[in-house]
Amino acid sequence: MTTLFINILAFGTLLSSVFSITSKNPVISVIFLISTFVQAAVYLIFIGINFVGISYIVIYVGAIAVLFLFVIMMINIKLTDILETGNQYTKNLPLAIAIGSLFIFIIFTIIPFNFNNVPALSVLLDKITYLNSILSDSKIVSINLINSIVNNYFLSSLSDVIITEFQQIEVLGHGLYTYGAVLLITLSVTIISYVCYYNNLKIK
Repeated sequence: MTTLFINILAFGTLLSSVFSITSKNPVISVIFLISTFVQAAVYLIFIGINFVGISYIVIYVGAIAVLFLFVIMMINIKLTDILETGNQYTKNLPLAIAIGSLFIFIIFTIIPFNFNNVPALSVLLDKITYLNSILSDSKIVSINLINSIVNNYFLSSLSDVIITEFQQIEVLGHGLYTYGAVLLITLSVTIISYVCYYNNLKIK
């Protein structure tokens, strides 16, 4: 049950972030942004990263997002504007999908990753192993084969062993600036490109 709830939180975080990007109305966008931060914080708390999860709630939800929400609500946007622009959020959906796909691709190709730490993928690997043992009647061989593939291909660098000696906040700094340098540069260029594109649309 806990594994299912964690997977739902992860999917809900991604979905809320996409809606926050694609929403045309600023109030709706900030509400989805708050939802993203809350779900990400609960997800981090459930997987044991309590300090970062609580920091998400205190810093982002408690200060920045609520401040944005109050400032935007002071503009006095009418309900008709929200209803008119609510159905047009799909115009930016391809851009959001492209950015999300690029983000996931960079994570899987640059950052060392252990698939056994992901509950959904770990259960999927167990199910595949079980089905192979039933169909081919070679349970031991299939388990050894899958374990060898996972160990040789996915676990070439065990980041878990590297970061266990650090504190939670040190883990983020170590992983972000050691393995995520290209990711940070790519995301920065993507954000700058989107801002320039949006400003050109406003000028036109």
